[in-house]
Amino acid sequence: MKKIAPLALVAALCGCLFDKDFKHDGPTTPEQLGDGWEIATPQSVGLNPQSLAAIHKVLLDPERFVGALAFLVAKDGRLVFETYLEKLADRDHVHHLQSTTKSFTSLVLGIARDQGWFPGLDTPVCNIVPEHCQGLDPRKLSITIDDLLTMRSGLDIENDSFSVEMWIDNPSDPIRYLLDKPLYADPGAEFRYRDADPQLVSYALQQLSGRTEESLAAEYLFAPLGIVDWYWDNGGHGETMGAHGLHLRPRDLAKMGQMMADGGTWNGTQVISADWHDLSTTWKVDPAGHPRLGYGYYWWTVPEANGYSTWGHGGQYAFVVPAQRLVMVLVSMPDTNDDSLHGGVLEEFVDLTRPLWEAGTP
Repeated sequence: MKKIAPLALVAALCGCLFDKDFKHDGPTTPEQLGDGWEIATPQSVGLNPQSLAAIHKVLLDPERFVGALAFLVAKDGRLVFETYLEKLADRDHVHHLQSTTKSFTSLVLGIARDQGWFPGLDTPVCNIVPEHCQGLDPRKLSITIDDLLTMRSGLDIENDSFSVEMWIDNPSDPIRYLLDKPLYADPGAEFRYRDADPQLVSYALQQLSGRTEESLAAEYLFAPLGIVDWYWDNGGHGETMGAHGLHLRPRDLAKMGQMMADGGTWNGTQVISADWHDLSTTWKVDPAGHPRLGYGYYWWTVPEANGYSTWGHGGQYAFVVPAQRLVMVLVSMPDTNDDSLHGGVLEEFVDLTRPLWEAGTP
């Protein structure tokens, strides 16, 4: 990949963000592409076309959902609305999903658990990687898989430094490097959103299976969903980046959402168990700073909609309302949008899509 000088990069990003011609009004009717999606009209599945048109108008506003590239809606297993705000070619390109990757890590762990490869969720991670735990603070020996899945490891490493330390500094023993971090709280005591915890889950998956998380996903998740085009960033030791780094096409992210809306099945194939679907998307902890949301196993729960969602930096969402078999997907430009710009916070997407899900929510 060609490297861009820092000043040129800043100029390029500013130009993309504030160019009033960035967003374009294009088609909203999905095409039949033979990719596993059945196409239908919004009316045929009980969705109001005027509500969808109003949402589309908001997305076209250059000051709202600033980095938005693609918006898709699926209902009852059929794709009914699809629009690309910059160029139609984005339909066929993979896009960086940022922390939506974490929800895929949850799915892969659930598959490993369903296959009997993974011990109980109350298993300490040091029981899985004991060779990396000699001489640790004894409190760290109690960090469980459940603690990692709910962002309660207590390990003190913030995301800004995590990516630099792990993927640029590239420590020789990355598992030990993370476990050596000081504790900000006792394990299991306090939620703090971070990339370190899902990365330890990815290491645990690799230790138990002898395969990278990406390899497991390719066979047991992507293949059943008919996902053939993806890219997943790896670390310096060949490990899968379990917190971020997955790149998918928007329609394939929507497939994952539809699979979840149908309790873990896609086109009649059980991809994850209904048990893991229910367990991973149930509110486990209160996420600080987001009183309207809950947090499960790398899924954000949305109680007001009886649903749950992924959340990737810059506006990457697969918002699912399972009782309605409703899936709403937004893919954005994560490299040019941060959460301080409109559209980068999940609650904003929940509010945008309210006309679609509220009518059918008890």
